[in-house]
Amino acid sequence: MRTRRWAVRLTTAAVLWCTTLRSLRHPLQPYQFHSSAAAPVLDDVGQQIVHHPSYNDTRPIAPNGYLCVFGTKGRLNNKIVQNLVGLHMARRINRTLLVDPEVSEYYDVDRLSLSVSPDSPYAAAVPMTNDNECGDPRLISPYDIDRSLNIVGRFDRYGEQTRAVRLASVDNTDVWYWLGRPPEDAYMKFFAGLVPRRSYTDKVDAFLGGHGLQDGSYNALHLRYFEGRCGDLDLDLCCPKLDYVNEILVERDGDARAPLFVANDGQCPPDVLGSYTAANDDNNNATTIGDAAATDNDAGVGSVATILNGYDGPCTGTECAVLDFELCVRSSIFVGNLKSSGDQNIREWRVARYNDLGRKKKWGGRTSVLSRREEVLAREARSTFLSRWIVGHYRFVSDCDEIGPRQRRHPCV
Repeated sequence: MRTRRWAVRLTTAAVLWCTTLRSLRHPLQPYQFHSSAAAPVLDDVGQQIVHHPSYNDTRPIAPNGYLCVFGTKGRLNNKIVQNLVGLHMARRINRTLLVDPEVSEYYDVDRLSLSVSPDSPYAAAVPMTNDNECGDPRLISPYDIDRSLNIVGRFDRYGEQTRAVRLASVDNTDVWYWLGRPPEDAYMKFFAGLVPRRSYTDKVDAFLGGHGLQDGSYNALHLRYFEGRCGDLDLDLCCPKLDYVNEILVERDGDARAPLFVANDGQCPPDVLGSYTAANDDNNNATTIGDAAATDNDAGVGSVATILNGYDGPCTGTECAVLDFELCVRSSIFVGNLKSSGDQNIREWRVARYNDLGRKKKWGGRTSVLSRREEVLAREARSTFLSRWIVGHYRFVSDCDEIGPRQRRHPCV
């Protein structure tokens, strides 16, 4: 009996010792997310897509406290860009970003935080609440601006000037001062982690299932007129007619007979909008796959595909835009325009999720087309990183090189 008790004690000690060794090797293990997905789901190029994991970032805030952007303004996609900049800056000065209420309402901030800094012992981002509201930097964290510094130098100077305060803020009007060009890895982690909350992805899944679709089985288009200030309706892809979009789909090795999801601001000229409603009229208002009037030998131009005019379930305000954007992200070929910050973000999401580099679909991944102008297509042909659209503004000093991100061929690290 005594021998048995000693054997149990030795076994227990060995288990505890092994557990201790594992925790030393993987000190962040308690902070990893727990996925509720039963089995991996693959997209059309064999990459795993998980839409429904549950994330819980239990890490403490960073040692220097919080960073926030005061007076955020603009539409949702402008605020997303501000949070991208804020996260990059917060990590440099060892702070945790307070994500503004609108972005955190629709997107899973725990997932974003774990994606941006999975190996850190501290949370990269948390939602802004009534208990930690952002304040005017002139009152809580004064700073000055030195445009002779590069971006990292500006981060460090701000960190020194605000070291004594627990909650530091930057004014929205000065965000462009820190904008710079985050490394490619910062973009990838940010947009890979910025996924709508479960209640919204459920709505997207229900929409796709209701129309007999799945990720990558349809194409998407965003019509954005900008109150008439977008530019050329076709070349700038503001309000292209359906036949013109079909030409693009065929050019990019897509299927113009596949259903086309259309996100629309409702401002395009009537003849443009009519080209899409007429397609469904020709298609006898078909709402299922397989009713397109085209043969297997038809390249697709002029064929009639089912048109899905935006998310058709219950939604209100910004929520409708979030659902439309997520449906555009999941499409096979996406057609948007360069003037829309939303379309730029959609392309960034697609780069992060599907390795979409804007090339022909047969070259791998999915495809985003944001312009038909010759100079843009020429840049796209020679630059792998055309999608990295954020650049500094007045007297910007680059950390990597002096060429703009649309011209460079190698990543900024």
